Amino acid sequence: MHARPQPVLHLLPLLAVISFACATTGSPKPAGTTRLLALLPMQSGFGPADHDAYEARIAPIAAEHGMASESIYTVAKFLGGAGPSEASSVGIWTLQAPASLEGVMSDARYQGEIPLRDRIHDMKRTVMFVAQEEPAGAAPAPGHVLLVGALAMKPGFGFDEHAAYEAAVAPIAARHGMRLYRSFRVLQAMGGASNIVAVNVWDLDSPEALSQVMADPEYVAKIEYRDRIHDMATTTMYFVSKRGGAR
Repeated sequence: MHARPQPVLHLLPLLAVISFACATTGSPKPAGTTRLLALLPMQSGFGPADHDAYEARIAPIAAEHGMASESIYTVAKFLGGAGPSEASSVGIWTLQAPASLEGVMSDARYQGEIPLRDRIHDMKRTVMFVAQEEPAGAAPAPGHVLLVGALAMKPGFGFDEHAAYEAAVAPIAARHGMRLYRSFRVLQAMGGASNIVAVNVWDLDSPEALSQVMADPEYVAKIEYRDRIHDMATTTMYFVSKRGGAR
């Protein structure tokens, strides 16, 4: 369940996997709602600025294949879970078609950048998800805190059960200034735990909102059910901040 990924270029036949996953998750989605999400640890001596410089190098190559960096967040604090605990950034890319990612990875120019990629990124601990964005909430106000969660489920439970639980606790969270901002249904996990079904981004008025929600008696009454369906030991959470023009 916790197998580490090999270098991303050789992970799997991505076109077939993504096409199959999109075909089995309900009605057809409009082009461009597929995302690549990544939890990005760096090699020793490198940080978010080095990732951004690398991203700028490959952006023109990715754009030719319909892939673009949409949001990048700086990890402020690892809150627990299977990790990677060392992640310094969380990235989100748009894929205009299922073939976009495979097109980038098979491009000879991208392959020429792999030595640099692997020198600055810890690819053995990097975790990536191909995901479909689901309807969620409004954009956060300036200065708000963001919480990113990679949500793992116990056997027999999946994204729909998580989404129903999320809807049930949403009014409780809102009372304390915590709202679901973005939600991504995981279609394929690359590295890390195989039972992660969703990656969510929550908008918080302040860091204290999270502890206030968790102390709310109405929320506490739902913990038994939360823990029955979610694999809380694997579920991974980070406080993050927007970087550059991130959504």
